Amino acid sequence: MLKKIIAILLTAAGLAFIAGCQNVALDGANNVGAYNYGEFQGLYNTTAAPVTEAAREAAKQLGLLEVAFTPNSKFESTLIVRDANDLKVQIKVAEANHLQTRISIRWGSGGDRDRSIQFYSTVEKLIGNQ
Repeated sequence: MLKKIIAILLTAAGLAFIAGCQNVALDGANNVGAYNYGEFQGLYNTTAAPVTEAAREAAKQLGLLEVAFTPNSKFESTLIVRDANDLKVQIKVAEANHLQTRISIRWGSGGDRDRSIQFYSTVEKLIGNQ
C-alpha cells in the first residue's frame, strides 16, 4: 500500500513539473525562452540599462500604464504596469553576467504566455533599434 502511495505521489509530482515548465522557441537573435509557472523568462545579449529602457518603451507602445518603476541598482530594476483589463504585469530586469541580461515577465497572477512573449519580442526589437 505504501509503495502505491509513493508511486502515485511521484507520478503526480512529475506531471506537475512537466506541465508547469516549458521551453519556448522564439524568433530573433535570442531564440529560446522559458515559461515556468506563469512567468516568462528570456535573455538579451546586452547590459541591464538598455533592456530597462526598452522595457519601459515597450510598455508604452503596447498600451500599458506604468504604475511603478524601481531601479534597485544599475544592474537590476522592477517595472509594474497595468493592461487595459487592469491586470498587473510585473517585469523584472537583472544582469545575469556582464554580457547578458535576464527579463522575467508575469502577466496577471496566473501568467499569460502569449502576451509575455509579445512583450519580450517588442523589447528585443527596441534593443535592436538602439
